[in-house]
Amino acid sequence: MRATALLTQQFTSINQILHDLADDLSPEELTTRILPNTNLLAFDLWHVARVRDWTVQTMARGIPELVEDPRWQGRGTLATPGIGVGLSQAQADGVARGLALADILAYADTLHAEILTWLSTLPDEELDSHPDVLKHQERHPIYLAAAMREEVPWMYQSPPMWRCLGPAIGHNRDHLAQIELIKQQMRARSN
Repeated sequence: MRATALLTQQFTSINQILHDLADDLSPEELTTRILPNTNLLAFDLWHVARVRDWTVQTMARGIPELVEDPRWQGRGTLATPGIGVGLSQAQADGVARGLALADILAYADTLHAEILTWLSTLPDEELDSHPDVLKHQERHPIYLAAAMREEVPWMYQSPPMWRCLGPAIGHNRDHLAQIELIKQQMRARSN
């Protein structure tokens, strides 16, 4: 199996899990905190999509993020710059309360299709290349802020492309597991 085929499977799995967890969430569930010190589910769903946009479009490819496209503007807080790193709980809650589930999922699906198209043309050898991550992020000062430097210090060390894509898989799987746990707890307590 080609490495890019494995990445395609991973990205597809993450997009499917995102839908499996989100498709039946009510607007109330999206903005209810059930456990202390956790994000609202709408925020985490948005964060999962935004992390994929940042890692693939910005870090790896050095092209504009999909969320910058005019079709995603004017959809509440969907086009909030960054991936949420460094936001206070109140700020993250504000992002969550300004999101519509349909917009998050449409954005995630459109981004997923774009990622798969790119991966289908990418030779495996390109995964060992070292994109100019700092140059790619210059258009997004929020990614150069101290909070991001603390959260993702390796991105300032000229990582290979495969490492740039890592958060869109591993980090996102962690968040999807948290979403599943919170959703289960929320529904168990409401019964």
